[in-house]
Amino acid sequence: MALEKIKYDAEHCQRCSTCKWSHLWEIKSHRFSRNCPSLVYGNYDAYAAQGKNDIVTGLLAGELNWEEHKDTLLEVIYRCPVCAACDTNCKRIMDLDIIGVIEALREEACEKGYGPLPAHKEFITSINQYDNVWKQPRTRRANWAKKMDIKDLSKKGETAEVLYYVGCTYAYKPGFDTVPKATAKILKEAGVDFGIFGAKEICCGGISDNVGDVKSFKEIAEKNLKMFKDAGVKKIITNCPGCFMTFSEKYARLQKIDTADLPYTAMHSTQFIEELINDGKLKFKKNVNKQVTWHDPCHLGRRGEPYKHWEGKRTEYGLFDPPREMNRGVNGVYEAPRNILKAIPGVKLVEMERIKDYSWCCGSGGGAKSAYPDFALSTSKERIEEAEATGAGTIITSCPWCEANLSDGIDGSGSKMQIGDILDLVMESLDLKD
Repeated sequence: MALEKIKYDAEHCQRCSTCKWSHLWEIKSHRFSRNCPSLVYGNYDAYAAQGKNDIVTGLLAGELNWEEHKDTLLEVIYRCPVCAACDTNCKRIMDLDIIGVIEALREEACEKGYGPLPAHKEFITSINQYDNVWKQPRTRRANWAKKMDIKDLSKKGETAEVLYYVGCTYAYKPGFDTVPKATAKILKEAGVDFGIFGAKEICCGGISDNVGDVKSFKEIAEKNLKMFKDAGVKKIITNCPGCFMTFSEKYARLQKIDTADLPYTAMHSTQFIEELINDGKLKFKKNVNKQVTWHDPCHLGRRGEPYKHWEGKRTEYGLFDPPREMNRGVNGVYEAPRNILKAIPGVKLVEMERIKDYSWCCGSGGGAKSAYPDFALSTSKERIEEAEATGAGTIITSCPWCEANLSDGIDGSGSKMQIGDILDLVMESLDLKD
């Protein structure tokens, strides 16, 4: 039973409401002080982390049951972007595994046949049939790379120092192919020896794990791990924070090893590009006179930390035996994108109030946008209002899900803000624009 794994965490919630707000030392105004999108939208305690802890204890004690409360339970469990803001705040005072609680509830729903939701099943069915979440033919996956003369590492005998993993959304979603094209041009400009898997690339599987379908996730992960091994992959870079987190954290957790012990190194493109800048392999040429604000994707930030495997038990006073080093959201990828923005001549970075490990989620993650689009839009509009308050004209990020949902938020709120990927600015300053 999935819930047994997190029984201690759920039962030891102190109902202090820390999960609902940014930490007191981090709050800059009342207006932007809350940090749980699910609670802000649902306006009822069940949607907060402490409410989900109560649900777990209720289910374990038999005070709640799936058969009688299925619809309400599913809504509470899945109308959540699993952004880990509650987890980060709780760990500042209690060291409870709140993300573990949310994931266990979703796993339990799937074990009982109630989850995932219909909108999520479409993604999983698409992965099984087409190897991508968008029901698109495999042959179109590398269309963005036509005439770019990029190595195909799925072909026998082809090798490269770096695998560039594109991901489903950047490969297929209309208008997003500019990102992989820009990435390839930047890597070539820096003289990087890289290749792609072309039409053989398959979904990372992260969405399956996010919604609790552990069985499907394992199957997809095993396929990818075999491909990486067969191709001799040692370094993977990807633009998608979801893919980055999946390769670095989820695949390590699945194999019960530390991220550091994986046979490859997974990097987000901002980390890799920052290295290229620092090594003098990329030199900016043009001023980009823009005032921008940066949105931290949750899977790059709070959930982008390296995984540290632990097996043991909790003892008196909640101590870990053996000692455990927990992920707290503080060691995610926060500085790399900011350092890139600061390195681009002419760009002025102005920060929002909720940033880094206390950033407000875009509202799209964890299957939330597909199943609850109104919730995702409301959460996005909150972030756009916060971005507007900085005085910046453009919100910059590096995540296809964030960019798409924040764009909807701009349209839905009638904002005049613009949104773009960080590589748009890199390309402009490198003078590599077509």
